[in-house]
Amino acid sequence: MKKNVETKVITIMMAASMAASICPVSAWAVTGDKVAKDDTYVSSTKPVNSAKSDDEWSDYDVTVSLTVENGKISKVDVTPGATYDSENKSYFNKALNGKIGKYDGLKSLEGQSATETTVNNFNADAVSGATIVANAMKEGALEAIQSAPEASTAVSVDTTFLEKAIENADKYQKSDYTQDSWTALETALTNAKDAFAKKESQAAVDKAASDLNTAIQGLKKAEVATESYVLMNIPYAAFYASDGVTSVDSVSSATLNKTRNSGLAAGSYHVDPNGSDITGITFPVKISNVEALKNYTQITDESSVSITVTNKGKTSTTEYKGKDALFESASYSYYILSKAPSYYKEATVNADGTLSFGEVKGASKTTLSNVTSEFTTNTKYGDYQLKFDNLPESINTVYGVVIGTKEGGNYGLRQVENIWKKSKLAWSTGFVTTTHGCTLSYEPYKSMMGQTINKVTYYTDAGIYEIPMDQKVPVKFDGEISAADASIDVENIQSSVTVTNLPEDFQEEYELTDSDKTVVAKDSYTVNVTTDAKGNVTRTLVFNSKPKKGRYTLTLKDKSGTYADISTTFNMYTEAVPAQYNKKNDAPALEKTEDASDEDFNTYLKSIKSVIVNGTSYAANGKGAVKLIQEDGSLDLTQAAFKDAKPGDAFAITVVEDGYNAYTFTYQVPVTDSDYTYVYAGLSWSEYWASEGVLAAGSTESSEELDSRGESDKGAFDVVTRATTNHGLHRGSFQCTAVIETKDGTTYNLAYWKDKDTFVTTDGQEVAFANVKANIKDYKVTGLKYVPVKVKTSDYEAFKEKYTIVEKDGTLAGGYGEVNLKSYTATADVTENTNGLKTATKNADGTFSFGERTAGTYSGLKDSQLKTATDLEPTVKEGDGSFGEFLRVDFNGDYGDLGANMQAVKWTYYGDDATYTNAKASYGTKFAADNWMHKSMGIQLGLTDSVRCQLPSGTDGTGYWSLTIYALGYEDYTYTFQVGEENIAQPKAADQKDIDALQAKVDEAKGLNKVNYTADSWSSMETELTESEELLKKDSLLSAEVKTQLQHMTDALDRLVQKEADLTKLNEAIGRAEGSNYNEADYTADSWKAYTDALAAAKALTTSENTLLQSDVDAAMDNLNAAINALTEVETPVDPNVVSTTSLEKAIKAAEDLKEADYTADSWKELQNALSAAKAALNEKKDQATVDAATENLNKAISALVKAGSAEEKKTPAAQTSELKNTSGTDTKKTSGKVKTGDPASVFGWLTLAVSSLGAGGFALKRRKRRDDK
Repeated sequence: MKKNVETKVITIMMAASMAASICPVSAWAVTGDKVAKDDTYVSSTKPVNSAKSDDEWSDYDVTVSLTVENGKISKVDVTPGATYDSENKSYFNKALNGKIGKYDGLKSLEGQSATETTVNNFNADAVSGATIVANAMKEGALEAIQSAPEASTAVSVDTTFLEKAIENADKYQKSDYTQDSWTALETALTNAKDAFAKKESQAAVDKAASDLNTAIQGLKKAEVATESYVLMNIPYAAFYASDGVTSVDSVSSATLNKTRNSGLAAGSYHVDPNGSDITGITFPVKISNVEALKNYTQITDESSVSITVTNKGKTSTTEYKGKDALFESASYSYYILSKAPSYYKEATVNADGTLSFGEVKGASKTTLSNVTSEFTTNTKYGDYQLKFDNLPESINTVYGVVIGTKEGGNYGLRQVENIWKKSKLAWSTGFVTTTHGCTLSYEPYKSMMGQTINKVTYYTDAGIYEIPMDQKVPVKFDGEISAADASIDVENIQSSVTVTNLPEDFQEEYELTDSDKTVVAKDSYTVNVTTDAKGNVTRTLVFNSKPKKGRYTLTLKDKSGTYADISTTFNMYTEAVPAQYNKKNDAPALEKTEDASDEDFNTYLKSIKSVIVNGTSYAANGKGAVKLIQEDGSLDLTQAAFKDAKPGDAFAITVVEDGYNAYTFTYQVPVTDSDYTYVYAGLSWSEYWASEGVLAAGSTESSEELDSRGESDKGAFDVVTRATTNHGLHRGSFQCTAVIETKDGTTYNLAYWKDKDTFVTTDGQEVAFANVKANIKDYKVTGLKYVPVKVKTSDYEAFKEKYTIVEKDGTLAGGYGEVNLKSYTATADVTENTNGLKTATKNADGTFSFGERTAGTYSGLKDSQLKTATDLEPTVKEGDGSFGEFLRVDFNGDYGDLGANMQAVKWTYYGDDATYTNAKASYGTKFAADNWMHKSMGIQLGLTDSVRCQLPSGTDGTGYWSLTIYALGYEDYTYTFQVGEENIAQPKAADQKDIDALQAKVDEAKGLNKVNYTADSWSSMETELTESEELLKKDSLLSAEVKTQLQHMTDALDRLVQKEADLTKLNEAIGRAEGSNYNEADYTADSWKAYTDALAAAKALTTSENTLLQSDVDAAMDNLNAAINALTEVETPVDPNVVSTTSLEKAIKAAEDLKEADYTADSWKELQNALSAAKAALNEKKDQATVDAATENLNKAISALVKAGSAEEKKTPAAQTSELKNTSGTDTKKTSGKVKTGDPASVFGWLTLAVSSLGAGGFALKRRKRRDDK
């Protein structure tokens, strides 16, 4: 029934109740399909309990009232109790009113038969999101209907014609008829419904039907206006269609408040009462016939809607009346305006009854030429932002905005997401996709990138405005830039810059701004961009003068303007922090350093940016600030950061401030007369795992069975033994206790490695590994060296006798740096809240046992925060058993520091329990046997089929697992994952293709020259080469171990770093050649040509722009020296009485110019012998044959010199020629002359051919003397 014919419902209900009261009634209560007597029935209160829900809301109760008329439920009322509040409203409305097209509410009972069956059939569980309150309402309705007596059948009245008349009358609309005829209809309809309810007699019912039909026939049509103006809710897509805008959807909201706040979302409307979105725009519309809107919701002056919102913790309710009620109403809802608006959209009724809208009419666009704009690609509200100044002050409401481009694009914007505070516009193109928890719509705007905005059109309550523009929209890309914080106290001030995903055609240009937002002069800094032979790009920001301290912004721009800027901030700091901890745990505070001024100290305290306490950061300023350090420097121990502090607990506190290096100190809650001593202790594997709830906990059982790798790793928590000299075992020294035993019985207890060649023993002895490597019997990894332990002070002396310990303020050290793995030193500071702390208990026999490790909030390292592992990239590997494991998980990404500090790993198997709740088994692990970290290929964790790891009966290892990494100074890191059959190792033999590929890499490595690469990168490659060659010697190879070693070998080759060639000696050789004033006329044509060719080739290298190999430079120098030595003077008749010593003197001079440090001892010794003989021959001048022989011997000794540190013995020019020939592919042992990627090919083979045939022997004829000989 329409609203305007329902004015007497209460009167009718009361009359129906009175009529029913005089009818005969059965004494039986209603059950099943029995119909209830006409009356109103009310239930007792029914609780709506929030405990049944995951959501948080207040408990309340409901009372249900059912009104029965003519055997049907005519009205359902539900009244909430006193504790009901606005938070319950949406659930209450869903349960009572339902949602059209989705589910029914309790009011769906109205019009149905008044029976218990009818109520029982109401499906409360179908009420999405409000099943709890719906079930409470249903319970109340059942109680109400069950309290009703059964209707009497004593009076029989036929109401068929009356019902039809009433149904017919309800179809008419008041707006279609004259006031008088409509009033007559309303009166007759009210009387008819009264008669229907009372059923006093057949005559009364028939008369009421007749009177109503007469009133219907007397209705007179009202005159219909030809056109009307309405205020209408128009969806965004329909509103912007006439502007050529496509794909504009509603605005979603996560807060549910902004969309329902007319101050923030003015000019818009939303359909869903919960405020889940903004649906469109409320705008004036001209309609030719308002009758066309009969299927849409009409809002009148009597309409109202109450909306409750909570903003910044404050809850308020606003009632929207009349046309304002459109704010929360269906799309195309309308309010009839009393007069024509100054602007409007004209609606067209389509054939299917839908509406479409034309351009805005009635008001011409006003061009705003005095408006200024600010455009940025750096905004948290999207990818692009426009801000306008000088918009007309008359604008109160912005209905919509369209951005137009020169390329013909039109883009409609929406309230809140794209338009706010009238003057600010923002939109996403898919890079910034969320803001304030709301997902941004970006597909409609992606095509704008690269176009030029030429106008922005505003639709407002004050008119339509167009703002001319000429703004390029640069293309955004998925690139990032970062710059490392750097000290300004060093000589060469620079910051490492990292750029990723830069488009190939991006033209780099940098801009630097300081902490005052001032652009730094370009002549005060340089960004150096270099590319190595492998294509790796390195960028370094170098300061040409000392910058001031503070936070800087580095912006990377595209010179062409095609791409958007990307930027980053970084801290340029001074090491001279003006504050220090006063080391008074009873009154902790920062105090001024000795060299700091009072002004610097006070400024520092006022400018603190944030304070980190045991890993949690607290902002010192702004919204939500927590003032942990007071203005006088004291630490505020009343703050929540210290609320759970207990005596002995330690707090790592880091003070962060721009312009200064972060300053960390440790505050420890004072302890008086502690019963415990806290230290780091070295524990065996069995001691560590004994109380950790793992399989075979505490067992030292070993196994004679070898794993698939041939290692003795199938025991429990026994010592890990490696009878090998393989690389990588030193990595155990990061966190493990290791022992080297040699074949002669010497034992070395390792503390750590100083570098790759030297280890340090626990007693401080430094040992060269080369001196013991060949004599190693085995290498044992016995356990962990730095386990935080608390032991009763009374037992501490006995504990110290049995265990290697590091006390408070002692030094912890481990490893040496390799690519991603970094060595470390730290200061011990074990406390009660140190993460991983174990309690040592002295047993009756004097031994000690260790309890389960405890989680803590402190790192156990003095002045160090407890670190959190982030940016790891885990991979559950396909099962290949490359290290003898049956299951393996690798971690790459930012793994280096975690790997260097990794102590142990615990695995837990849950079988088919996807909730990770019911563990079937847990397993402990050991370094080398199960856990490993590679210098560049990640953390590698495995489980070995062993005494310490046996799967539960009836399982095969597939299903759900978790593993937890325990690391020094780190929070425990847990990773959960699922294992399939493909992840369980199935060892198989290597195929020949993989073996050949590994052999090819070995050959490639052996073909390289050591002098061309840095010492560290060559050493790493050489280590992998040795291991590859050892592996290839095995009789049978597994596919997994070959593929793994191939990967290692390839990685080592790729990581070779080419040295910058040193041209010093070559330039010296060129200088000697050019400074000797050789005269072409004095020498034979062949020897002179060889000399000038060698000199030209050498000089060409010094001016080459190509990357040079040191081996090529050395070859050029050798060839030049050889050509000089081989210069042959023209022949003249021999005077038998004259001994010529010119060639001998030249050879002696060449030998004396050489340096002993450049050559091996043996070859240098041979040279000195020949040089001594030559000098003797020169002094004696016995005869020409003796002098010539001495000359020849000395030249041979020079040619046979071997350079110190070269990979092979120095070859003679002829031998070098032979080797160069072989690299062309004729020698099957070589690699077909394949040059390592990035190495320039040698250009000196021809030079050696040119000089190899030249000799330095005696001549039958006397040489012509040079001018200086005369």
